[in-house]
Amino acid sequence: MLRKIIVEIVRVIACVLFPYKSRGKENVPAEGGYVLCCNHVSMLDPVHLILGQKRHIYFMAKKELFPNAFARWLFSTVLGAFAVDRDGSDKDAIVHAINLVKNGHIMGIFPEGTRSKDGKLGRVKAGAAMIAARTGAEVIPCCVLRKDMKLRLFSKTTVVYGQPIPPSELHLDGERPDLRYASRMLTERISALMEENR
Repeated sequence: MLRKIIVEIVRVIACVLFPYKSRGKENVPAEGGYVLCCNHVSMLDPVHLILGQKRHIYFMAKKELFPNAFARWLFSTVLGAFAVDRDGSDKDAIVHAINLVKNGHIMGIFPEGTRSKDGKLGRVKAGAAMIAARTGAEVIPCCVLRKDMKLRLFSKTTVVYGQPIPPSELHLDGERPDLRYASRMLTERISALMEENR
């Protein structure tokens, strides 16, 4: 209940200071576990993704964003985020993400691993594909678009959700999932969404 109240407060503030609109919301199923893959251009991207969906989206966030109890509460309770150590192989974070998807939740991932400085989509890493392969979940490509890809006060943000991609199309089914192929395919799908909706 508290989270819903805070989200609605943030929604009102965002509508005024950082207005947004969403396209393709119907492409996000009402239930079931999915991996949501999106480009990353600003710290407000998770907020706009959350505001554009009725379902709770969970995110991985770098451990540096959790320096104290208040930050941990804010990011975990309100944003549905959990810490990941980007300097090493954080197996606990990966296992947690896999369990979230298996339990019917949406795992939001910015597969580039960091924010883009020039607004262009960087190299998509294999983490999202690996989670999809381990869970059998479909992947929903998504993109965040802004004028000049810069976050500015009163400048509109558009969030676009693409159609879910089944594991078989990404070559993630079977005993030997092709993570490289899947990552290339996700790069193409997200890039296509960005080009089609500019």
